[in-house]
Amino acid sequence: MKVEIQWKKLVKPSVPTPSDQRKWKLTSIDELQMPNYVGVIFYYRDNAGNPRVDISQRLHQMEESLSKTLTLFYPMAGRYIEDDDGCFIDCNDLGVDFVHAKVDGQIDQLLHRDPDMDLLEYLSQFPNNLVGNPLVVIQVNTFECGGIAIGLRSTHRISDIYTMAIFVNSWATACRGNVDVTVCPSFELSSLFPMKVSAVANWPPPRIIGSKEFTVSRFRFSGDAVSKLRALARDDAKDSMANNFQPSRVEVVSALISKALVKINRCRQGEESSFAVYMTFNLRDKVKLKIPANSCGNFYGMISGRSDQPMASKRNPEFNEM
Repeated sequence: MKVEIQWKKLVKPSVPTPSDQRKWKLTSIDELQMPNYVGVIFYYRDNAGNPRVDISQRLHQMEESLSKTLTLFYPMAGRYIEDDDGCFIDCNDLGVDFVHAKVDGQIDQLLHRDPDMDLLEYLSQFPNNLVGNPLVVIQVNTFECGGIAIGLRSTHRISDIYTMAIFVNSWATACRGNVDVTVCPSFELSSLFPMKVSAVANWPPPRIIGSKEFTVSRFRFSGDAVSKLRALARDDAKDSMANNFQPSRVEVVSALISKALVKINRCRQGEESSFAVYMTFNLRDKVKLKIPANSCGNFYGMISGRSDQPMASKRNPEFNEM
């Protein structure tokens, strides 16, 4: 597939940001994040049940609603600044990148095969350097079949995946014409977790140790399959915890994949190998501090499970133990 950029423009907030909100200080957690862009791609097949909407009309609607949404999420339309006093976001309303690209193929060709990482990079392009560039880049890719893939990238310095979810949901609500009922974000985390030292965290470029190639795969789980996995996990649980054990969809799917990887690892590497699993989770509803659920920024934790014991001497882990 070939991806061709049609145009790129800056979308600014529909209402100027007040002068007293011009400088948004980063938190001590924000400062620890690498200044790279993270993101997600949303795929939409053409709705054959409705008359096809002209793509130019659809793009205009998305642009207008994005401008209204940025009025609420004003730091995202600013620029990252580094100076002698440290780093902060200048909420100068310079805007976010809004890009339209055409793809010479069908969207199902992309969805029904393992991910093509090179193609995914073209569907969601972003700057190499954070300083002076837009903090958010949105690329709308239109396919020949009428399908759309929307790539969204945001610098990790200002947002975690939960913040991105709040932003996307608010934008979608505004795009449907309900801007008055969108979630009003909170930017109070910087007052709760101020930067302790006025210094810029200079992260070295990421380094991959060794010459091994990494494999990327896509696994599809239907709703029925996930329900069966949750029931299996409850059945495997010990009697003392079975009544209150309600694993989430993420937990059961992660457990299944982890268990499969443990078995593969033992077969290939033998008893001297180790295994580790890392997952992030939202902290907003898990701390005693009074933090609004709609707080934007970085506020997440990480849990890990690791085994360094000889594999040959260990039994296969039970499903619920993963």
